Amino acid sequence: MSTEPEALGINVIRALAMDGPHAANSGHQGTAMALAPLAHVLWTRVMKYDASDPEWVDRDRFILSAGHASILQYAMLHLTGYDLSLDDLKSFRQLGSRTPGHPEAGHTPGIEVTTGPLGAGFANAVGMAIAERYQRARFGDDIINHTIDTVVGDGCLSEGVSHEAASLAGHLGLGRLIAIYDDNHITIDGPTELALNDNAAERFGAYGWHVQNLGEKGEDLDALEAALNAAKAVEDKPSIIIVRTHIGFPSPSLTDDHAAHGLFGSAEITEAKAAMGLPDEPFFIPEDVLAMYQAAGTRGAAEHAAWASRVDAYDGIAELQAAWGATGLPGWEDVLPTFTPGDSIATRVASQKVIDALAPVVPGLIGGGADLTGNTGTKLGEYGVQSRQNPGGRQVFFGVREPRWVRRSLAPPVTVACCPLAERSSCSATTCARPSGWLPSRERRRSSCSPTTLLAWAKTAQPTSQSSI
Repeated sequence: MSTEPEALGINVIRALAMDGPHAANSGHQGTAMALAPLAHVLWTRVMKYDASDPEWVDRDRFILSAGHASILQYAMLHLTGYDLSLDDLKSFRQLGSRTPGHPEAGHTPGIEVTTGPLGAGFANAVGMAIAERYQRARFGDDIINHTIDTVVGDGCLSEGVSHEAASLAGHLGLGRLIAIYDDNHITIDGPTELALNDNAAERFGAYGWHVQNLGEKGEDLDALEAALNAAKAVEDKPSIIIVRTHIGFPSPSLTDDHAAHGLFGSAEITEAKAAMGLPDEPFFIPEDVLAMYQAAGTRGAAEHAAWASRVDAYDGIAELQAAWGATGLPGWEDVLPTFTPGDSIATRVASQKVIDALAPVVPGLIGGGADLTGNTGTKLGEYGVQSRQNPGGRQVFFGVREPRWVRRSLAPPVTVACCPLAERSSCSATTCARPSGWLPSRERRRSSCSPTTLLAWAKTAQPTSQSSI
C-alpha cells in the first residue's frame, strides 16, 4: 500500500465486506475483499462524482456488473458520504432494507444499474456509453463529458450478452467506457479452469478494445490509478483492464479458496481482522478513515458547481438555428439579426409549415395545438418557437425535446401557454411556465391551472386532433 491511511482505509473496507454478509448470514465476502484496493482508487483518485448529489448528470457512472459483491459498493457509498447510513450496512440483505443482496437502481442512492444476472451490468455499461456519446455530441463536451466504469468477473464474461455488447462497443469505438476485469480464477464451485480457459486479452483485442493486463497488481494503488487514467485517455476505443486478484485476501485460511465466494465463519473473520491489524469489532470505522473518505466524496463539488454554471448559460439556440437552416426556410438572419430570448420575430411564418419542415430534421420535435384567439405573432424562446396565429386561432408551440435534466436545469423558463384548450386563454407565461412547456403533468407546478386542464394539456403531447407532432 502507498501510505498508512490508505492501507487502513482499504482494510476497513475489507472488514465491512465481511461484517455485512456475516450479520445477514447471507452474501458474498471474498470478491469484495479482493477488490477493496480498486474501489479505494476509483472513489478517492479517479472517478468524478459529488456524493451530495447522486443525480448529477455529468458524474462518472460506476456499474458493479458482478452484483453479488454489492457490499463493496454499499461500503464505498457509506464511507464517501452518500445518503446510506451505517445502520443500512448493518441491515444488509434484510427485507425492506436499502442494501439488498444485489444493487438496485432507484432504491439505493448512488446505484446506477440493477445488477444480478451476470453480464447484464456490462451490457448496461455499453448502453450508457452510447448515451454519453450521443449527449456529448448533441450538447458539447463542456456539458457532457463523463466515463462509465464497470467491474466484471469471470461469470460476466462467460455470458453471451457480454460478448455481444463487447463486440458492439468495439465496433462503435466507445471511448469513455472502462471495464475492469476481476480475474480471480474462482467460481462458486471451484477454479475457473473447470469450465473456462478463454484468453480475455486476445478476445477483447479482437473486438477492437484497448487492453491493459496488469497481472499481479491488484494491491498496487499507483498501478491501478495509472491504468484507469490511461484508459480514460483513449478516445476511440473502449478499454478493459485485466487485473489478477486473490479472492478473500488477506484471510490466512480462505485466500484463493472457492469457499471465500460465500460466507466466512466467525473464526475466519477474527483471524482475517487480526491479519489486517483491526480489532475484532463488527462495522469498525475509525474516525480518521471516515474523514478521509468523506473528503473524497466532496472532491467533485467544485467541478459540479462549474458544470451547473455552464448549464445555466446553455441556451440551445445553436441547434435550433442549424435545424432551421437545414429546412431551406428563408430568413433566419433576417428574422433574428440579434438574439435576445423572447424577442419578437418580425417575419410571420405559418406555424404548421415550420413544424412540418423541421419535424424530419429535429428528433423529438413537438407541437401542441389549441383553439386560442388573440395575439398574432411568433416568439423565439430559449429552446423553441411559440406561435399564435389568426385567422383560425390555432396555436402551435414547438421546440427541441431535450433530456429532462436540461428542462429542469436551464433558466429562464420557456415562454409557453399552459392551457391549449382555450379553457384558460388568459394564462400568462409567468403564471404557467415552470420550467418548460412539455414536462409531464405530474411534474407541473401551475399556479392557476386546474387538474382537468393539466390532464388535457398532457394529452396534447400525443398525436390527436388537437396536436401536430
